[in-house]
Amino acid sequence: MLVAPTGAAAQTAAPVSVNPQHEYNVKAAFLYSFGRYVDWPPTVFGGREAPFVIGVLGEDPFGGALDRIAESKQIQRRPIVVHRMSSLEAYRPCHILFVPKTTSKEIQAAAIQKLGKSPVLLVGDEAGFARWGGTVSFFVEEDTVRFEINVDSVRRQRLTVDAKLLKLAVIVQDPED
Repeated sequence: MLVAPTGAAAQTAAPVSVNPQHEYNVKAAFLYSFGRYVDWPPTVFGGREAPFVIGVLGEDPFGGALDRIAESKQIQRRPIVVHRMSSLEAYRPCHILFVPKTTSKEIQAAAIQKLGKSPVLLVGDEAGFARWGGTVSFFVEEDTVRFEINVDSVRRQRLTVDAKLLKLAVIVQDPED
């Protein structure tokens, strides 16, 4: 089930042991769904035939799940291309950038700093990623993959998130300074 917790339940989610391959199959499906329920400014696509690009920064934990989706699906009537980037220096423009939890916190922060105002859906695998300025962060609660969306980040990145997706998310905002 994909219903996200709210209030105190969202704040106290304890880590739970989940089969890693199943977890990343679910996360790959979520990345595909995010592409269907988020709108990007038209200028980010190089033309009508340009692909929809999902990037993975650092170690790829998906075990081929993203490739299987790219082979059989489209997003916004566009073919899906998966780019794997070994480092932030190797960054290539993409519409969704997934930052796995195996990436150091310093590199996660640098990715947010570099791309936090660009129309790139920054999806992190580390608890708190959305609260640090990323767009979406995954977490596991009671054997279920859930996600947070930072609405301030969405606004900065000039993205539009469908209300259906927002209803499934835990909504977070930038911390007050």
